[in-house]
Amino acid sequence: MGRRIKIVCCCGAGICTSNYLREEIEERLKEEGFKNVEIVISKITDLEEAIVGADLLATTVELQKNYGLPQVRALGIMLDDKAAKEALDQVVAEVKKLED
Repeated sequence: MGRRIKIVCCCGAGICTSNYLREEIEERLKEEGFKNVEIVISKITDLEEAIVGADLLATTVELQKNYGLPQVRALGIMLDDKAAKEALDQVVAEVKKLED
């Protein structure tokens, strides 16, 4: 078992969209067999604190700052099935890189 990977899901208010994003990522990572992943949600104004110790940032909003960790723009999860699959594929690819 590898180290625990922390993903932060961020949206504007940190409630509905980030929670939906978290649920979709959790489901997909479970399907892929990942078990050692912690996913937390955050609103944009709390992001500085939320990313402490994080390995990956999944966001539905465009960020004006580089936080020094891999970032997946996952707005597609809210749009349609094809865009959602692409966003989740990106998350899976980043988690695989982190496990190596």
